[in-house]
Amino acid sequence: MIFGDLSAYVFIDGQELPEYDVIVSSTPTENRITCWIASEEGKKFGVRWMNAAQQPWGIRAAVSVDGVCCTGQAVRPGWVGTKERTYLANDLVTRDFMFSNIELTDDDSMLGDQSSNDIGQIVIEVETGKYMMKQVVKHGKSKNHTLRVREGKVHERSKKACAHRVVFGEEVPRRQVHHQPGRPTSCTMFRPDNHPTTIFVFKYTRLDILQAMGIAPSTSKSPMKQEANDYDDEVEIVEGPIEPSSLRSGDVKPQIQHLEMELQRLRAQLASSEDRKPSRVKLERGVSRRQQTTMEVLDLTED
Repeated sequence: MIFGDLSAYVFIDGQELPEYDVIVSSTPTENRITCWIASEEGKKFGVRWMNAAQQPWGIRAAVSVDGVCCTGQAVRPGWVGTKERTYLANDLVTRDFMFSNIELTDDDSMLGDQSSNDIGQIVIEVETGKYMMKQVVKHGKSKNHTLRVREGKVHERSKKACAHRVVFGEEVPRRQVHHQPGRPTSCTMFRPDNHPTTIFVFKYTRLDILQAMGIAPSTSKSPMKQEANDYDDEVEIVEGPIEPSSLRSGDVKPQIQHLEMELQRLRAQLASSEDRKPSRVKLERGVSRRQQTTMEVLDLTED
């Protein structure tokens, strides 16, 4: 997706994923670009963002996956290039991003769980502002030896068209940069300015669900569907009661598979009719300024 000089995309195995149903909208405080992508179970993925032209201000981009925030990346004024994020990290370990099947439950005690609201979304929030360097002193070693993230079940009624979620791989130790306690190290300070924030939102689910919702184009029939259709052409009429021994499991399986796929398609269409928003929003011009400013300190030695 592209907005002005900024762009972003999600990739698997180094290849950019196709984007469907791109929507651009604007408010006085933000420009939001939203699309759908097809996720694949068991596949690791990453996010890349780019700036195509020199700017007189610094830029900071923060990635979040299913509502879990990652360390922000800040660059100097005039920077042109590409940054990427493929893992969640703390001072000592990293855990790769990966798509996985979502685990559903009918336990109504989890129906109001707010932590599931952001499942199914990958978000990149890009701010502009003042980039500064500062010397700070660290005392002792970090205590963040593990990186735990909540990855529990989700109530079946809270995520109607969501088949996947993001999980995090095994912990991998980071390359350590040793600093002598009491000695200063360089860090960045970033103070957002009054320009609107640019937010890229990638909503994801399985490709067949996107196709059933009419978001992604249909592909050719799969061998499984073709086999089921071929079976439908051969009808044998038998008079009298059917003996159990006359039913062969190989004859019934194609029909069962066909009916299961049709049921899944109808459920996805129902979710689409209830939840889907209009497919196009006109970008409004004349964006005003944000009022509040905050300051965040980023440690350059971490990445």
